[in-house]
Amino acid sequence: MTRNRIKEVAYKQLAEKGYDQATLSSIAKEVGIKTPSIYAFFKNKEDLFMAVYKDLLEEYYLHIKRSIANFKNGSAKEKLYQIVKELCNYYLSQPEKTAAYTKLAFYLPPTLNDKVKNIFNEMEEMLFEVLETIFSEGIEQGIIKDQPVDDLIASFNCLMDGLFLELLFYTEAKFRRRAEQVWNIYWNGIYKEH
Repeated sequence: MTRNRIKEVAYKQLAEKGYDQATLSSIAKEVGIKTPSIYAFFKNKEDLFMAVYKDLLEEYYLHIKRSIANFKNGSAKEKLYQIVKELCNYYLSQPEKTAAYTKLAFYLPPTLNDKVKNIFNEMEEMLFEVLETIFSEGIEQGIIKDQPVDDLIASFNCLMDGLFLELLFYTEAKFRRRAEQVWNIYWNGIYKEH
């Protein structure tokens, strides 16, 4: 329980203050423990924030996988669109987590870059199998152009990464409009016309 509370306070402080200003002492104070108690759960500040980063990504990817499960009988287009829609909904409905994720992804000390990349790649693998199935089925059904599945997955991941960045710059209404526009262009690019 204390471990989870520490991580919860850490991501909230990260969202508000950024990595440098979210100190172990300020986290401990808000949790209601002494700073050395944090070391019973985490080696250091880096270890704590890498655990927070992993949790944020894992929660997002599990959310996506659950939402796709509701569309198991849907077409490839419906499943891919559901992922895009859920990306938008998830990040818009979780502003504190989105801010924390952003700060972990873009504003960390360079010494943590490799750790962040490793965690990101590990978490992205969770979605790889889902996307591989969707694209393979779409190709077999003649809905998606016959292209290497790895290429299709890479392009879809770039679409999602781009949408995430758009989220940082636009109002919700403009972001949703742009997400629809980009989705339509993307789908038209991979759709196999009959």
